[in-house]
Amino acid sequence: MQEKNLIKYIKGETNPDETQSVVAWIRKDVEHQKQYNILKANYVASNLDALDDVGINVAYQRFSSKKSENKKRYYYSAAAIVILLPLLTWYTLTFSENDSLVNTNFLKSETQRIATKYGDHKTIVLPDGSTVVLNSNSVLKYSKKFSDTLRMVTLSGEAFFDIKRDTSKPFIVKTDQLKIKVLGTSFNVKSYPVDENIETTLVTGKVEVLQQTNEPSTVLAPSQKAIFDKEKKDIRVNKVDTENVVAWRQGKLIFDKTPLKQVVLDLKRKYNVQFVIKSDSLLDFKYTGEFDNLKLEEVLKILELSSSINYKYKNNKIMLNSE
Repeated sequence: MQEKNLIKYIKGETNPDETQSVVAWIRKDVEHQKQYNILKANYVASNLDALDDVGINVAYQRFSSKKSENKKRYYYSAAAIVILLPLLTWYTLTFSENDSLVNTNFLKSETQRIATKYGDHKTIVLPDGSTVVLNSNSVLKYSKKFSDTLRMVTLSGEAFFDIKRDTSKPFIVKTDQLKIKVLGTSFNVKSYPVDENIETTLVTGKVEVLQQTNEPSTVLAPSQKAIFDKEKKDIRVNKVDTENVVAWRQGKLIFDKTPLKQVVLDLKRKYNVQFVIKSDSLLDFKYTGEFDNLKLEEVLKILELSSSINYKYKNNKIMLNSE
């Protein structure tokens, strides 16, 4: 099939007989479909003047943070997508689902997004067979198909990872300020945006914690926790009881000299209730204790009995004061 005939078809200038001929040619072979899709994308990108200014600006903004030498390429790619979406939507509607002319699979999102609500847990099986248990109020994003050289997921919140070993494909967990690199291991990552720290706890195997800067990486051994201070931008490593760290998977909350500010954040995520610390003296208070699948009222009673904290409800919030 001559290229000029395909271009004519893309522009919508073919008559019924010509349309039928082009359609038959494209449907005949997968390679024909690929050739057609590439030609159409190139044609659209070369005719950017057809875009309205708003469409261009929206698409371009998504790529504006890239290096300057790549801006033009991303600009064209984004603008082409703006045009291709309505075009391919029209093609999909024009041809039957079982006899579609154009393979539009690439339009479907290649990123899977899993989110949990307050008090919710979810178990996710990744494309490589690895499993992730996602804690409450968390979001995990990952590609529906990992690349040939890398397995990467993005986490906001907390999750326990049990990763299948594959030396040819490192597994990376990306948080807002850290990357955790593994080959095959089990570990816990806690990276909520409102928390002061990002915590990585190794259960089995070995992990490498990398900052977004050029700082040296931190390698963990089993039962070690790397605590990254978001404000100071430094990492310290502590020896921990991993069973306590991952006890949330069984509905437990275990604290070991944990600042009260962090305790109430964890309680909020589990019970979906707002806490307000009214006494300044409590800001430095550190709590040690275990809540094993308790009701909120039971938790509050234990807090009150085992510390100098008292509480009361006000405006659907729990006010914490010191005695």
